[in-house]
Amino acid sequence: MIEELARHRCTAGDGMPLYVIEHCHVFTTQGEGGTSLYRGASWAALPDGEPVRFVDARTFAVIATGEMLTHDIQRCGCAPAPKIITIPAGSESA
Repeated sequence: MIEELARHRCTAGDGMPLYVIEHCHVFTTQGEGGTSLYRGASWAALPDGEPVRFVDARTFAVIATGEMLTHDIQRCGCAPAPKIITIPAGSESA
């Protein structure tokens, strides 16, 4: 599964507001003690799926274009996403 961890409020170079969404892989295993949940690698992307990378606490960069996105820490609060979205691995819809 894929879990949405948080949405970060940012501003693009042209002043357009947007969000960077943090996701992570979630794995479950069945054992004698029941089901165990493990969180794996995380990554960030724009809502349309365009990958971004973390530069520093105030900046993300769109990988394909190099466009810098300013993280609006004052207004963001980096709170967890309002709704956790899970997507089965291999699903075509995101």
